[in-house]
Amino acid sequence: MPTYGVALERWANELSRRDLDELVEWSGADRAGPDRIRLRCLGQDYEIDHRDGRVWTASGQPVEETLAIMLLLYLTEADGRPLQDRWVAFEQLPGGAGYSSAFRRPVLGSLLRTFGPRPEALFEAAAGLDGSSIDMGDAAVVLAALPRVPVAIVLWGGDEEFAPSVSVAFDASIEGYLDTEAVTALAHFASRGLIEAAETGRAGATPTTRD
Repeated sequence: MPTYGVALERWANELSRRDLDELVEWSGADRAGPDRIRLRCLGQDYEIDHRDGRVWTASGQPVEETLAIMLLLYLTEADGRPLQDRWVAFEQLPGGAGYSSAFRRPVLGSLLRTFGPRPEALFEAAAGLDGSSIDMGDAAVVLAALPRVPVAIVLWGGDEEFAPSVSVAFDASIEGYLDTEAVTALAHFASRGLIEAAETGRAGATPTTRD
């Protein structure tokens, strides 16, 4: 069984062993029926079967395994802690330095190539990913990436002395919801959604399904 399949089975089994009401309460998700959970991620609604961990989009399409794993992990790891209203950088997360290469170029580099020359495009791209503007940098948005996981994207346009730059920050409470590997995956999905929205002109075009 592929590595992703093993992980998917592991978290699906863990989900089924957990109390459904506690999962919903601690994660900020909703009940979608006797055995289903509705979870919103980056502007899209997903439904998860509590019995076997299967994950669908709201329209009934299956999702890619990496996204399914991240959603299952969020549900099972959520401890309900409140927001701390303190932003932390990826490198400040436990083990963040070990995932730096998987974060900097694919996430930060891609965001900078797309939005560095036109920071204003970030606002429209974020709209469909449950994003709103915040007063940071030259252009910044905060995405309601998961019910209790806000993610901030901050751009600096640069000038004669400094090149454009971008940062991605997380509320310090994120340690109670996702491990650092899953945070990396979430950042990948957020950047992909923003970039695709900017390139296609469709706000919040989050890639979620598989064939």
